[in-house]
Amino acid sequence: MPELPSRVHAALYADDLVLWCTEEHATTATYRMQLALEKVAAWTDNWCVTINRDKTTATLFTLSAKVQPGRLTLGDTPLKFEDQQTYLGVTYDKRMTWQHHIMNAEAKARRKLNIMRKLAGSQWGANEKILKTVYQGTVRPHLEYGSSSWMTAAKTHLQTLEIVQNQAMRIITGAMKTTPIDKMQQVTGIPPLSKRRECKAMVQDIKYQCIPDHQMNAKIKQLSSGRLKRSSYATETRALKREH
Repeated sequence: MPELPSRVHAALYADDLVLWCTEEHATTATYRMQLALEKVAAWTDNWCVTINRDKTTATLFTLSAKVQPGRLTLGDTPLKFEDQQTYLGVTYDKRMTWQHHIMNAEAKARRKLNIMRKLAGSQWGANEKILKTVYQGTVRPHLEYGSSSWMTAAKTHLQTLEIVQNQAMRIITGAMKTTPIDKMQQVTGIPPLSKRRECKAMVQDIKYQCIPDHQMNAKIKQLSSGRLKRSSYATETRALKREH
């Protein structure tokens, strides 16, 4: 990869490359990103690497409805601006509400939940241990993938995932709809998804601390002082540290 302009970062996994820049003003971010795109284009030409320009898109992440995206080009090709981006299975919408990602996760989990229902026949079905294993191995991963990114989503969005887990516990235990959730959690030994997300966030925070030069360390230590009182991974982990 070429050396990128100041404040422009990159992440590369296999052949998937993402560039991002955080600035107070969209025009400044657009300027820096254009410089980065020019460097990437020159680097790929030098190394005879072909970029699929039809799949190369951009997104302006902002909470302001008044701010409009600028113009970015990759060579002679103008980039199309989209409302969301998916990278490594996590969908980032332009307002960072995570609603679209959570809706997709819920839909995938419910499809696997139907398999559990078929396995849970009253006369010939799998026992509780097998059903729990199926849930933990095929359903819950969809409900938790990338949770460190979207754990700041609205409680109403996160609750939809808890509902899927509650339905899974009813399938596992054969409990009626009137059975209290906490009782099913005790019987199955399955904790709430919120608790597991908190544990994963704390573990991730410890991993960051073990890498002194990791850029997330600076972000966690220096919380944003902007006017927006929006929750972030940094604020969530700091709150968890105070609680524990």
